[in-house]
Order: sequence, then structure tokens, then C-alpha cells
Amino acid sequence: MVNGKKALLLLSGGIDSAVALYLLKARGYDVIALSINYPGRGERERESARRLAEMTNTRLIEVDLPFMREVVELWGSEDERPQHLRNAHPSTIPARNAIIYSVAAYFAEMLGINLVVAGHNADDVKHFPDTTREFRRLFSKALSIGTYIGRTRGFRVVAPLSRLSKTGVVKLGLKLGVPFEYTWSCHNNYDKPCGRCTGCIARKRAFEELGVEDPLERVIREGKDWWRIHYSKK
Repeated sequence: MVNGKKALLLLSGGIDSAVALYLLKARGYDVIALSINYPGRGERERESARRLAEMTNTRLIEVDLPFMREVVELWGSEDERPQHLRNAHPSTIPARNAIIYSVAAYFAEMLGINLVVAGHNADDVKHFPDTTREFRRLFSKALSIGTYIGRTRGFRVVAPLSRLSKTGVVKLGLKLGVPFEYTWSCHNNYDKPCGRCTGCIARKRAFEELGVEDPLERVIREGKDWWRIHYSKK
């Protein structure tokens, strides 16, 4: 990139991180994507991240963190969980973003990048305390003190979509030309979305509020889903 702007993006393969990717590209950033693989993350979502990176000519770094597990995997029932996690969102991973931001900081400093970008939206704050602006601000301060690149250039962890609802994120993505048919929101790893998990429900509501058909639903209905086509050739 001529302008020298670089960013390390946390790319999950979902709607939010896909929109963040296209937003950064539109703003002229040279983007390197980081994809964190953990046991509860399905192969379909991983492949979506790979596909989005390939489509945008973005270097993708994948890191396996096998110890990271959601609370529904760590304990068999809510009664078995520690008291402070009894009402946690089912997909909560203890200290998730503290871990992920730290891993991102490792690669960022190694690559000479002092900007880490996450795809959190305004709805995330309702369920996950580690997606708040205050958490990012304090983490950025810690990394500015505790890394060499941070001490010379400062270090920022930002979420450019954090003031937008899921509907707002989809609306922005449509303007940016994000290929939503290559994104995956379902918490399950079926050939098509389950339609019942919180990821599916939030996605469906966003497109319905905009009065737009979800491109993923359309390609699945028409039998043109890239995932099925890709794996049927193997």
C-alpha cells in the first residue's frame, strides 16, 4: 500500500468481520487477517474466513487455540458452572478477547503493525463484557506500554462497527458490496444454517428489517451454495 496504513483484522468468517474487512479495504488499509481456531468453531466458519481472505487478496494467518472452550462445553449445565457464569451467553469463552487480543498483539508486533481491528457491533455489548469500548481502551493502553511497537508508535485495538446494530452492519456491508453468501453466522456446522441459534436469529432479523433477502439463503435455495459445490468436488 502506498499510504502505508496497515491493520491486523480478526476475521471469523461471520457478517461483522467480513464487513470490517471490506471497510478497511475501502479506506485504503493494507490488511492482514488473523483467524483463531478453537474447538467450538465449526469448519464452515473457518472456510468462510479463508474464502473471504482469498476473494480480497488478503493474507490470512490461522492460529489454533485448542484450550479455548465455550461455557456450554466446559460445564454440562448452568447449575454446574461457577456462580458468576450462570447467566453468561452460551457462546461465552472465559477471557476470550483478552486472549485473542494478546495473540493478535504478538503477530502485530512481529509484522510491524500497531492497529488491531475487531468486528464487534453494538449488540455484542449486551452479552459480552469484553467487547466494550472501555475494555478496548484499557487493553490498548496496556499494549502501548507493554510492547516495543506500542512504546514507539502507540498501540490501538479498535472496533469500527461498535456503534452499529447488526442491521446497521448489514446495511453498511450492502453498500460496500460484501458477498454475504460467503459468510457464516450459524453456531452449528451443518450444510445450511439451523435457523434456531442466536447467530441465525440475529442474522435473519437484520436482513428482514432491511427488507432484503439474505444472499446465503438464496444460493442455498437455488442449490448454488459454494460450500456444497466446493466439497462435492473433493
